[in-house]
Amino acid sequence: MSSAPLSDVERAELRALMSTERARLVAQSTALRETFDELVAAADLEPPDDEHDPDGTTAYERAQVTSMREAFEREVASIDAALAAIDAGTYGRCAVCDRPIGFERLAAVLGTGLCITCAAGR
Repeated sequence: MSSAPLSDVERAELRALMSTERARLVAQSTALRETFDELVAAADLEPPDDEHDPDGTTAYERAQVTSMREAFEREVASIDAALAAIDAGTYGRCAVCDRPIGFERLAAVLGTGLCITCAAGR
């Protein structure tokens, strides 16, 4: 695989954008973990009463928070992989067709590994 056609300036800009986004995602994931812990603690304070939670709101809230946290963690993993690829000099080529991915797409969709054509399934 040949190296991506990114300049040093573009790699530095992408690294900065990804680092900022990673920090934001980690903060959100941490906040969601705290929210989940609060939901569990609140549920422990009250005896179970299915009659007053007929729609399973508590279980739904826990599942929703867990799902959102897992999505943030997947995004962090994607950004971590992209940062490693930047450091290795391999970031910026499509994982499917090996064509260069434009800097604008790389900056707009942080962590992407697909060119716009392959991402659209063409």
